[in-house]
Amino acid sequence: MRTVMRNLFSILCGLLSCLIYGLISVVLFLDRVICAIYDLPLWGKLAHAFRSLARRRAVCACAVFATCFILPAVLLTHGGVVVMAGGRAIGMVESRAVLGTAIATIEEQASALQGSDYVLPCEISCSPSRGTSSQFLNPDELTAALIDSTDDLGTLAVISVDGEQAGVCQSSEEAQTLLDRIKSSYTTVANEQAEFLQSVRVDRVIAPTALAADFGTLYQELSPQLDVSSTRSVTYTEEIPYETITRENEEMDQNREATVQPGQAGEAVVTAQILTIDGQERGRTVVERTVLSQATNEIVEIGTKNIGIGTGEFCRPMDNYTFTSAFKWRWGKLHSGVDLAVDEGTPVYAADNGKVILAEDAGDGYGNYIILDHQNGFKTLYAHNSQLLVSVGDVVAKGEQIACSGNSGNSTGPHLHFEVQVNDEKVDPQMYVSLT
Repeated sequence: MRTVMRNLFSILCGLLSCLIYGLISVVLFLDRVICAIYDLPLWGKLAHAFRSLARRRAVCACAVFATCFILPAVLLTHGGVVVMAGGRAIGMVESRAVLGTAIATIEEQASALQGSDYVLPCEISCSPSRGTSSQFLNPDELTAALIDSTDDLGTLAVISVDGEQAGVCQSSEEAQTLLDRIKSSYTTVANEQAEFLQSVRVDRVIAPTALAADFGTLYQELSPQLDVSSTRSVTYTEEIPYETITRENEEMDQNREATVQPGQAGEAVVTAQILTIDGQERGRTVVERTVLSQATNEIVEIGTKNIGIGTGEFCRPMDNYTFTSAFKWRWGKLHSGVDLAVDEGTPVYAADNGKVILAEDAGDGYGNYIILDHQNGFKTLYAHNSQLLVSVGDVVAKGEQIACSGNSGNSTGPHLHFEVQVNDEKVDPQMYVSLT
């Protein structure tokens, strides 16, 4: 290993010696070349000529002036053209092409907004010149200078709604003021966020100032075209309504009810985001809701103890019958009920809760019959029974048996004659209960 290291070190030392020798050889060669050129007779003649010129003041002055002024001017400036508008210089640009582009842009924008060809009214000319970089106008400065050189041009603001031109203002600031005023007409608080539902943009366009509309007129024209959506945060106190819970009390008459626990509304503080469109609320999102007091439910007990007041809905007065005659005119007179044919002794039920106001054979052809007053404008009649199971003054429940069918009175066979009266007027029972 040591032998290898010594060999590598010897090779590196040899290479370094060769490099140093080559460098010294190059330096000595350059020294000989420089000495040979310096020994030429040309240098003496040039030195004599310079010494002769140095004795002349004019030559010295020119040399000093050229060194101090002309040379810096040439090095620090570059060529361009001076632009003249109406015989007055308005600035310097780098080339005629830059001027041509600016003029074309102005005339193109003005023509598009005006709807007809527009040409700058003043005469534009240019002449060659030189200047420093700071003296040359950039495109925006050149455009502004050309606009200022005319009496009828300005940088107007075009308002577009959904891609269609809607109006022209004197400036972008005026356009923004106009749009802000339309928004403010539908907002109520300072921190309300408002935006247009339509796509609205403002573009700066160079055009004759006569094309700009009056602020008030443009406001009247633009307002109906724009819908303003706004969102504001509000905090308010909200009432929490209570519920009314009903429960039955079989010890209380059915026409009675009593409040055993009065209800009391609760209260909550609500923070919500309200969305409006053109001033009309379209949505409300609750952000936070803090309950200050819970609502107390109202509890009402309703009596279910039957005292003969009907429910208003009838059930069939019997089961397993044959419908034999309807409510109609027959044999020269009105058959004021329906006939349900059954075997004698079939149970007859109360069609609804009621109070017995008649239970007898009155000798009027009905035989043994019952009339129930349901105390709600309805009465029902059950005729031709063989046996009555209730008496006048009794209170019966819906579906309770009150008689046994029979063939008493003017009857052609065992059946039940069933009638319904509304405010003492006889009506077709099938209007209130299906019997067929």
